[in-house]
Amino acid sequence: MKKNIIIIFLLCFCFNALAQKEGANWFFGIRAGLKFEGGTAIPVQGGQITTIEGVATISDPNGNLLFSSDGTEVLDRTHEIMPNGRDLKGNVSSTQSALIVPKPKSPGIYYLFTVDKPDYTIPKNDPIEGVHYNIIDLSLNSGLGDIVPGQKNIPLTTYDPNNANEAEFKSSEKISAVIAGDCESYWVVTQFTNKFYAFLVSENGVNTTPVISSVPTNIPPTTRDDGANKTGIGYMKISPNGKMLAIAHASTVVGGGPKDTNKQNGKVFLYDFNDVDGTVSNERLVLDNAYPYGVEFSAKSEKLYITNNFYKPNGVLDHSELYQFDPLSSNVSLTEKLIYSSDFTAGALQLAINGKIYRSGYPFLADGHPALSVIDKPEETGTACRYIQDAIKFPQNTLVTLGLPQFIQSLLKNEFEFENLCLGDVTSFSISEDSEFENADWDFGDNTTASGTSVTHTYTAPGSYTVTMNGYIDGVLQEPVCKQVDIAENPDILDTYDLIQCDIYDDDPDDGIAEFNLQLAKDPVSKGNSSTQIYFYLSRSTAEADVENTNAIDNIFTNSSRNQKIIAKVTSFGSLCYSLAEITLKTKDGVNLFPEPVSGCDLGNGKAEFNLGLIEENIRRDNNLPETVNLTFHEYAADAALGQRPLPEYYVSNPRVLFIRANSDNICYGSGEVELKIGSVPELPEFFQKEACSSEFPIALGEEIDIDNTRYEFSWNTGQTSPVITATEGGEYLLRVTDKELGCSRNIAYEVSEKMAPEILDVLITSEVDNSQVEIVSEPNGTGFYAIDNLDAFQTEALFTNIEPGPHTIYVKNDNACEVISQEIFVFGFPTYFTPNNDGYNDRWKPFEIKAADYQIKGIFLYDRYGKLLKQLFSGTEGWDGTFNGKPLPADDYWFRVTLKNGQEFNGHFSLIRRNL
Repeated sequence: MKKNIIIIFLLCFCFNALAQKEGANWFFGIRAGLKFEGGTAIPVQGGQITTIEGVATISDPNGNLLFSSDGTEVLDRTHEIMPNGRDLKGNVSSTQSALIVPKPKSPGIYYLFTVDKPDYTIPKNDPIEGVHYNIIDLSLNSGLGDIVPGQKNIPLTTYDPNNANEAEFKSSEKISAVIAGDCESYWVVTQFTNKFYAFLVSENGVNTTPVISSVPTNIPPTTRDDGANKTGIGYMKISPNGKMLAIAHASTVVGGGPKDTNKQNGKVFLYDFNDVDGTVSNERLVLDNAYPYGVEFSAKSEKLYITNNFYKPNGVLDHSELYQFDPLSSNVSLTEKLIYSSDFTAGALQLAINGKIYRSGYPFLADGHPALSVIDKPEETGTACRYIQDAIKFPQNTLVTLGLPQFIQSLLKNEFEFENLCLGDVTSFSISEDSEFENADWDFGDNTTASGTSVTHTYTAPGSYTVTMNGYIDGVLQEPVCKQVDIAENPDILDTYDLIQCDIYDDDPDDGIAEFNLQLAKDPVSKGNSSTQIYFYLSRSTAEADVENTNAIDNIFTNSSRNQKIIAKVTSFGSLCYSLAEITLKTKDGVNLFPEPVSGCDLGNGKAEFNLGLIEENIRRDNNLPETVNLTFHEYAADAALGQRPLPEYYVSNPRVLFIRANSDNICYGSGEVELKIGSVPELPEFFQKEACSSEFPIALGEEIDIDNTRYEFSWNTGQTSPVITATEGGEYLLRVTDKELGCSRNIAYEVSEKMAPEILDVLITSEVDNSQVEIVSEPNGTGFYAIDNLDAFQTEALFTNIEPGPHTIYVKNDNACEVISQEIFVFGFPTYFTPNNDGYNDRWKPFEIKAADYQIKGIFLYDRYGKLLKQLFSGTEGWDGTFNGKPLPADDYWFRVTLKNGQEFNGHFSLIRRNL
């Protein structure tokens, strides 16, 4: 059948497909699963989610599961953990630990938001991680999806970084999303203290600068000593119409921890939400003195449901209640209607694509419950909403816990439906059966319009279109409803392809029968288009009939006959558009590769590190393999045969055999085995510590490594590649020694400490008549030792007394035994005061005599405090008697300038004191 005929068949077939089924699959609790088909929720098995609370799942618009997450890891559609999907920043006990949002206009790209549990109970000292997001590309991991390398655990700021307590707790446990007013973007909203943080997700990605709204009521986080942060517990939901936001705070009181008996101080608030600018406003108290948990709006946003726990005085759960409110009332709190009361925990509430609201929960002290309850008619008032306890029973070993998967709320509002989204299809639009609209005007987003309850339109180009429905009720135009519609082309593919497997892995290498990894055909058949998925079928008719692609054969497939033909169905992400290719499964003789055993560097624990990249180079060279051949190494023969789970370039292992797969242009070329041994590598120390005085630098590093320099390569963190380098200063130096034969390396760390010499900062000299003192002010850089004039007389005190006037040398050293620092000083001695009262004591003032010839006094000049010269004295003088022109001067401070015979000058001041006899 030619490709154009296939497309014609598709156009007819797609007419019966219904879009908007992103919420068709739920996985939650302890391996619990639901699939929504035709308005019915059907329990399914196979899910591997195990979580206490928050969880998220996402399906494509046709209802095919894509992936799920509990906030700590992400599982692909086969319920296996994605290769890069571990160690996320959420928490299985965070109320809303995960949320999934598609990237607008980028099929196959999704944002996974995670929210940590903001408390310190288990374990107490772990940091709180707050809100992060991850980018998932479904084209990775053979079409099963994976977190994009380098795009994992990207933090968002949902707190005041200048507030220490906020910066420690970072967020509450709440997050919700809704489509923005432009019908193309999404708002992702979180809450903390008295603020809401709204992040816009558009075709440009996540805008990490949030719109911040402050509200009157502050819900503070607890403190580290209180442990569990009760104020963070409880759900937050935006209404499907994007106009309201409801939030449950299980507690509004700080402190108490998880065993606190005061558990009836929580509140539920209702706010207005602006889906155009992301702001939150108009706070209304809905429920007070409570311990609320779950909140949810009905699909038409006309009813609000809340679950609430009641506790005994000792803090033990007594019962829970389910309420209904009218969020459109002018006084919402007065519209409370009790719907149901039971001895179950409050549990989550979640709107589904069938318009019903489901409730989780379990009896007190239970680990979970094997059933899920439902509000069958949420739009009806009071008990007419028809609450059914334990409406859905789950199989054995499956339990419902507290949380239910959450979705973008607007995806659960189904005012109109659309079908047939392949380019060239006649796309139909119609008002939903449960909508109140009686007629509508339509804008198809490409400058064309129509009117009616059901209309059709044919798009002329692929792309994303915003379709707006302006509905009427009783002839009155209502607010517009808009949705984004993605028109996709049938993928451009190769119509035929030969998938070739080496027939050397079974007992009969000539029978043409082998085990194939069909996913190896994806890239060549889809021409490398990463926005596609591929499914395989035994016949063309089964491929065409399998609308949801759930009945494809396993990717690991053994053909039943030589050159068997199968059908590959290539689909675009998020659409029913597909193209079919014919795959011929062929076998061939392969090249046998059995290289000599290789050795790795002994790590000292019975294992060695092997450089598989270097081993591949050696095998290619020794076997003269063509440039087009590439090798992969595998731990198991089956993985090598199927090209699965290749090992990384650097591989640590015990001695063992690895299996080789050789490919050429994506075709099996050969196989083989290589034995890994532990090589005899010289023992190298891991650490050296060196100390040296500042004066001893530069010093040599690397002289201690005594190995064959011709066999090893050397690489220092300084960029040098010689075995020995010189260090000019202290610090950390790292040497990587690589065995050129084995291809592995070891690191040797050097810690070089620079012992600093002491430093003289100042010398304080005090002159007295009979006790001149010298005090050395220094930075010893260790324990200081001090001496004056005598290198054999160091002391720990820096003060020296009874120093004779004249020249001296001071010395400082430290316990590092580095160089001794010295400095020349001169002690000029003079009395600090005199008393000219003729009593025979201190009657005249003059400097002390200096014995050294070069330092003898030449002249003395005396001044009053105003700088007036009073007296000039010469060498050998008896001193000044305190008079000027024969008259005694008053008691005061006076100044002097002394010149020595060697030319030095000294200035200072002294006091004249008058005492009566």
